[in-house]
Amino acid sequence: MKSIQTKFIILILGCVLSSSFVIGGAGILSSKKVADEDSARIMNLQCENNAEDINGLLSLIEQSVNTLAVYASEELTDVERLKTDPAYVSEYTKNIRSVAVNAANNTEGALAVYVRYNPEFTEPTSGLFWSRTALDNTFQQLTPTDFSRYSPDDVEHVGWYYIPVKSGKATWLEPYENKNINVEMISYVVPLYADNTTIGVVGMDIDFNVIKEIIASTKVYQSGYAFLTDEDANIMYHKELEKGTAMSGLETTLQPVAEELKNGGGINHLFPYSWRSEKKEMTFATLINGMRLAITAPASEINATKNTLILQMSIASVVIALLAVLLTIYMTRRLIKPLRELNTAAQKIAGGDLSVSLSYQTKDEVGTLADSFQQTVNHLRKYIDYINGLAYRDGLTGVKNKTAYQEAVALLEEKSRTGKPEFAMVVLDINNLKTVNDTYGHDFGDMVIIEACKVICKVFKRSPVYRTGGDEFVVILENGDYDHYEELLDRFQMALDEFNEYARHDGKLSIARGIAVYDEYIDLSVDNVFKRADEAMYQNKMMMKRMQKEEAEAGLESAQESGAPDPY
Repeated sequence: MKSIQTKFIILILGCVLSSSFVIGGAGILSSKKVADEDSARIMNLQCENNAEDINGLLSLIEQSVNTLAVYASEELTDVERLKTDPAYVSEYTKNIRSVAVNAANNTEGALAVYVRYNPEFTEPTSGLFWSRTALDNTFQQLTPTDFSRYSPDDVEHVGWYYIPVKSGKATWLEPYENKNINVEMISYVVPLYADNTTIGVVGMDIDFNVIKEIIASTKVYQSGYAFLTDEDANIMYHKELEKGTAMSGLETTLQPVAEELKNGGGINHLFPYSWRSEKKEMTFATLINGMRLAITAPASEINATKNTLILQMSIASVVIALLAVLLTIYMTRRLIKPLRELNTAAQKIAGGDLSVSLSYQTKDEVGTLADSFQQTVNHLRKYIDYINGLAYRDGLTGVKNKTAYQEAVALLEEKSRTGKPEFAMVVLDINNLKTVNDTYGHDFGDMVIIEACKVICKVFKRSPVYRTGGDEFVVILENGDYDHYEELLDRFQMALDEFNEYARHDGKLSIARGIAVYDEYIDLSVDNVFKRADEAMYQNKMMMKRMQKEEAEAGLESAQESGAPDPY
């Protein structure tokens, strides 16, 4: 017959062991879920940021070509004379030439610009075609392609004209190799119409290497990388695969991923697959030209932190369980009180509450068990806080990142639905950052971003500062800063002037800014406030560029008046 003490020990041991396994299991499951979500967030955020960089470049190209197309349409005053009068065609071409060349000069990666007229009623070489030369990298006028030498079905030579004309809309053509200069290009072409007549096309050839460099520079975890496909999941750029390779024909596990790419879904989660016997996970985003930017990394690297944490928690659970057995045998009566406390704490943690604080403190084995339990909870809480910090903090500047900004916007949206919040948004953008990167390198560009962030945080030290892009920051003003936003903007200009007064020439800061105050009668959403602030920032940027241009012209005139030789 078992004694009461034996039964009591068995009962206590059962409770302690059960509690230990519940705590460990709940902690492991919770940690696994959090780690999986954060890994997906990191991959998706990287893909989203890179897609925004490429889309920004493509948008600037579209803007240049669309602006040239609008100007070409406005300059065309007589369609019938364009069809019948060669002199009018020549004069019209001369009028739009300077605008076309200027647009190409101010478009990143532009290799050629052209305006071609309908060969059905103009000369087969009519229009203009300017291309960069290999000698001095400047645009030179070349003879346009002779339409009479090719059939309209010859996509290789004149597809750039007939494809957008037949589709009746602006078109991004797939990358192709220009064998004349051995450069891979991607073209954006806009058809021109007037009086229900096809007038011609306006187009620009872009160095595809500009986009490839962005993709090639993408690094995720230790060996993760990015690649580019078209809308049919055919490789456009990959560090290992040839261009044109169909992903669906490589390995069986890639077929579902290829279908997802064809469907063009947005960034949602990670897609698992195997490549050369290695398990990988991938996410992707659809670019504005229809291509897919994908980011992939080995599953072992993505899950490394999670696996380490699970192993540590498993070991900790086993150690706690063994320790509980020894302490129960020798300290049955003293274990009653702390075991109750541990059991209560275990229930809280199993329910997702990590705010556990054990009050039982002694220098014996029971105190050691309680302390180990508390440390395990503390480590778990610190790790979760650390993971959240990675997800919401910008790695370069230390301020809040775009994910944190999106959550702040969601909170403001909720406030606007339930009340009348008072807030304003300040959008700030570092001018000429690309020029700095190209001239002094990206490390120096990062220093410029950091210095700009310091100036912003110094002025808006009581308001949250978010870095939402490579050179863009957003500040949300509430309470006292909202009431004195005009004073803060003046202080910001003074702080910027003070910084530039002591900075080297190559370290001076130029920051465009715009502000918008929430108005419940015109702002249907918080995003409307951001758009108004962003537009104000853009106008400020344009004004600063005009002032710089005027100052440069004034300096040139002054130099000429003083007898200095013309630099040109």
